[in-house]
Amino acid sequence: MNNNLFFPSLWRFIGIYLVQVVFLHQVSASLGSYFNIYLYPLFIFLLPIQLATPYAVLIGTLMGYMVDFAYGTPGVHASAGAFSGYARAIVFYTFAPKGGFSGKELLFVPAYFGWQLFVQAISIFLAAHIFWYFSVSYFTFVYVGAITLKTLASWPLSMLFVLLYIALFNPKI
Repeated sequence: MNNNLFFPSLWRFIGIYLVQVVFLHQVSASLGSYFNIYLYPLFIFLLPIQLATPYAVLIGTLMGYMVDFAYGTPGVHASAGAFSGYARAIVFYTFAPKGGFSGKELLFVPAYFGWQLFVQAISIFLAAHIFWYFSVSYFTFVYVGAITLKTLASWPLSMLFVLLYIALFNPKI
């Protein structure tokens, strides 16, 4: 990642992390155990498109470990972050333009791809992240009903905050 992309990503990392652990953790705690809000997967999604998948997995794991440290959930968010770093490439490939990315698109954001494509991609990405998180959290498929309910309850709230973030900050770099 060159310097033109490093510093905006660093500031995004710090900002999203602080919002996640200071504000959204408290909001989620007051809403109850079924309603969790996760903004930090957006950071993984907003890494530069050309970033290799192993680096995205490492960065996602680091973000997850930092969230785990703040939440007191050792390894659960790190696992979800690593999964998201890997799943990101699959989602990008699925929604890539015909002929692939041109290199002019730095991030997968509405400024380059439009709102409809962005919302479709981030919806699938975020749903997969949240489902993975709750699956690892319970670590057994005996609770598949609770995993599904928590995913369905958390996903719309998380999407709301993701879309608010994108609308407010409109990242292009």
